[in-house]
Amino acid sequence: MRILAAISSGKAILIGIATGAALAIAVIAASASLRRPRRRPQLDIPPGMKPGPSDQDLEKPILEKLYVWGTVVVVAMALATGAVFLGEPKTNEDDTKLMVAQSVLRGHLTTLPGTEENQLGFNCVRCHGPGLHGGQNYFNGSFVVVPNLQTVCGGTAYGHPLIKSLDDVVTTIAQGRDGTDMPSWSVRFKGAMDDQQIEDVVNYILSIQKVPASKNVCLHAQTTPAPSASPSGGASASPSAAPSGSPSP
Repeated sequence: MRILAAISSGKAILIGIATGAALAIAVIAASASLRRPRRRPQLDIPPGMKPGPSDQDLEKPILEKLYVWGTVVVVAMALATGAVFLGEPKTNEDDTKLMVAQSVLRGHLTTLPGTEENQLGFNCVRCHGPGLHGGQNYFNGSFVVVPNLQTVCGGTAYGHPLIKSLDDVVTTIAQGRDGTDMPSWSVRFKGAMDDQQIEDVVNYILSIQKVPASKNVCLHAQTTPAPSASPSGGASASPSAAPSGSPSP
């Protein structure tokens, strides 16, 4: 009987130990399962049906690009404006020189005889000679001396007492001189030239001057009074006769 009781006690102890171990294993497994997140089953969703990125994810990169490129464009425009501003005086100077050179060329062609090739010609050289260096003309039954326009800006010192300034040159061409063989050329005085043509001729005359700059009355107008007896239109300039935008040497 004692042997059977000892065996029964030993089995009970083993059963208790086994049961405790099983409970411990069960507790550890339960705690481990609670700590590990449960995996959701992966669904096979087509890309076109998956939810897209949020509005913030879409708009922020685009907004940042707009900020960057907007800044680049504004800086480029500012630099370009500064470059144009710095180069504009030189550009204007070059344009002015080009326009004066073109005006001188047209004026030279105007003084030449009119031909099929030169339709600007008014044949000023017929009276004033080649290069407008002076000549002779037959007027009222006799030959008269035609002034040398290469020295016309010399004034009295070079044989042109009626020329005191550049305005006198313009006025003489526009209005002519009564009682002489110099007719009026401006359309305002029954002539055939418009203001631009007269300005071109004046620019050409200024370009061929052989008068020193210090004695050039076209650059430095004389202030001495004109002679009392002078042909009409030769002593003073008329504002109405001068072409718009009087030429400068």
